[in-house]
Amino acid sequence: MSSPELLRDLDRDTGWTLMVDGAEQSYVDVDDATHLEFEYMQHIALVVDAVFDDERPLSALHLGGGACTLPRWLAATRPGSVQTVIEASPQILEAVKPLGGVPGAEMLLSDAVVGLEGDADASRDLVIWDLYDGPRLVTSTLTLHTVQQMRRVLRENGVAIFNLSDATPFDVVRPVVAAVNVVFDDALLVAEPTILRGRRSGNCVLVAADRALPVPTVRRRAAAAVTRGRVLAGEQLVTFCAGAVPPTADRPLPEPDETSGRGFL
Repeated sequence: MSSPELLRDLDRDTGWTLMVDGAEQSYVDVDDATHLEFEYMQHIALVVDAVFDDERPLSALHLGGGACTLPRWLAATRPGSVQTVIEASPQILEAVKPLGGVPGAEMLLSDAVVGLEGDADASRDLVIWDLYDGPRLVTSTLTLHTVQQMRRVLRENGVAIFNLSDATPFDVVRPVVAAVNVVFDDALLVAEPTILRGRRSGNCVLVAADRALPVPTVRRRAAAAVTRGRVLAGEQLVTFCAGAVPPTADRPLPEPDETSGRGFL
């Protein structure tokens, strides 16, 4: 990984982009933490608001930190939230210091899976997987065991969210859906319609819980979002991942493929 750098947004005076290896990794508006520039973050935010509809503070664990866009959003929209952000890159942590800290958030320099395994049982309302390495989303450590560990740290009504970049035939997303279906009772997937139609690569937001997810609410909000999302749930999601098997250490997810766009932002 080359040295990360912060670039000012020329169209938005208070906006900053974290660049890693020439790719946009995070975007933060230092005066408005509720502004989410990236489409997948908009989708994650609408899911969180639909699932936790009482606006109460949350205990959240973020696997992957970057510029802490989502932790900043959560701190702004749900004051009093207690958050832990695990980031493996000291260069990124140093680069984002000028953006300031996140109220109620602890920053840990650690491997995400190691940090996850050290987190207490039933201690979190929300766990978000959003690992990144240069222009690639990290997939090698996302296994059935990791999904089980995410379930372990969640409270009874907790929710796990995965940011997964992929392209048809969805050799990354489908196995993770299969793993989620083994570990959790309910799941849904949100992505832009063009991604699900196989017209381009992009980010898919996978949501899992041991309670019924508010699929109609998520569908309605995703359809009305600035960047429209399509929601797969129930039989649609079963059909989507048909034949896929959960990834394991012996059978990991495929490496990012620059030719197909799989695994790339």
